[in-house]
Amino acid sequence: MSGLSSLVLCRSFYLKGMNGMQRRGFRAIAPWLSVALISSVLSACTGSQSASDGKGSTDNAPTASNKPFKYSTMVSTFAEVPDMKNQFWTRFQKENNLEMDVQWIPDPEFQTKLNLAIASGQLPDVVSAQNPNDVNTMNAVDKGVFWDLGPFLGDLSKYPNLKKNIPEAAWKYSKYKGTYYFIPRARAQINTGYLIRKDLLDEVGLPVPQTTDDLYNALKQIKAKDTSGKLIGTLFFENMASAFGSFNPQYNAEGGLYRNVLTDGYTKMVEWYHKLYQEGLMTPEFSAVKGAEPDNFFAAGKTVFHTKNFWHQYRMEQENKKLKPTAKVEIVPFIKGPGGAAAYLEPGYTGGLFIPKSVPEDKVKKLLDVFNLAAGDENSKALFYGYEGTHHKVENGKYIMSDIGLKEIQSFTPDPFSIKRNEWDKVDSPLAPIEVDLANREKVKVLYNTLTVDPFKIISSPTWTAEWPKYSDEFEKKRTEAIMGKISMDDYKKFIDGLRNNAALKKAFLEQAQSYKEYFGK
Repeated sequence: MSGLSSLVLCRSFYLKGMNGMQRRGFRAIAPWLSVALISSVLSACTGSQSASDGKGSTDNAPTASNKPFKYSTMVSTFAEVPDMKNQFWTRFQKENNLEMDVQWIPDPEFQTKLNLAIASGQLPDVVSAQNPNDVNTMNAVDKGVFWDLGPFLGDLSKYPNLKKNIPEAAWKYSKYKGTYYFIPRARAQINTGYLIRKDLLDEVGLPVPQTTDDLYNALKQIKAKDTSGKLIGTLFFENMASAFGSFNPQYNAEGGLYRNVLTDGYTKMVEWYHKLYQEGLMTPEFSAVKGAEPDNFFAAGKTVFHTKNFWHQYRMEQENKKLKPTAKVEIVPFIKGPGGAAAYLEPGYTGGLFIPKSVPEDKVKKLLDVFNLAAGDENSKALFYGYEGTHHKVENGKYIMSDIGLKEIQSFTPDPFSIKRNEWDKVDSPLAPIEVDLANREKVKVLYNTLTVDPFKIISSPTWTAEWPKYSDEFEKKRTEAIMGKISMDDYKKFIDGLRNNAALKKAFLEQAQSYKEYFGK
């Protein structure tokens, strides 16, 4: 099986508790779709391996001797701390000649502990930050706490796995001031979209909606047919805003760039939701339905329209079938509106690997070699699924995790590194037959040519980060009141104008304009 990338049955918490539908940890890898291609891949992986395979390379090996390369790192964990002496980590370190000292930190505590480590100067050799754009982290970058990796990386020719297996978008959008201060942790760009109850559409004779007007009309007709009076059209989903133009840059008279929530496009979305609310297509408690509850509403057949990672389509359909055997859940890849399309592409990464300036230059180079080694195809597969025979087996084209695999291979296992990611990570379901996955890929691949990245997930402003929390609660309150009609839309717009003219936020707008220009050239 060396080198074969198959569609997998992902692992981790979900399979340990199927009733806990919000558990993390699904992963999927694409199947090769022809026997000839499989044979080609397998034959390429037999015998000696090239440096780009990430194993057996002498050019990019972390050490020239048989002595393991030692280094320390801090990483977020979303469950219990992994045992670095378990079967997976023991074999992985042995095969890659590494001796890793990993400080696993519960994610809610990670940024606080990183801030303390930065302040005290007691940083490990590598920091795997979940939010590399955190204001404190970036302040540390500006103060020279972390290495500028740009001169080391160059054109990435010395690091072929990093070049090949980290998306081009990730390298583009992870730059800061024209260079790289962290190695982006790769992520698939197609991630989140929309789901709708196709059986309810069929009952009113309507196709899957393609526009915001289509969606409004569909929800209205489905609600009118509901005799129980309990069906909810939709909850409030902020990622609808880009359909109304919130991604389109809007500047003030001083050349400052408004944040997305302060744009005219975002306000138009609020007006649209107000119309839906007035028509009885939303629940009065919509603002209180947070966390896992929107998922539970849709899985329980309470709502018609939902937003989620695409791979949940099959799971949500199965959940609805428990209540209504004829239920169908269909993917809605995007929704067109007067100002664009909802939702967005991911920037190709999540999190990043920083190297503190306290690490000697020679060790920096060795660490980059380690990252390149880990990003190879074989190591990426191991970090994702563990080792065949111990952590998984393959049946009908899917990886099925063993009990040991479910215990030892978690969603965050690869996070000390940046690994090769399958572009269908968030589309392929660990529960669905392959034919369902392949059909869903066909439905969503149009997004590469339809959606854009969310610029406000990329641009930065220290002032906005510091100032906006002072106003965010009041903003959410006013938004809810405007949707519910407790205040007029004119009053809501006056509130937004007040924020636009706030002196501190105006400074943030100028910073955002400069950051936008850096990434998008406008």
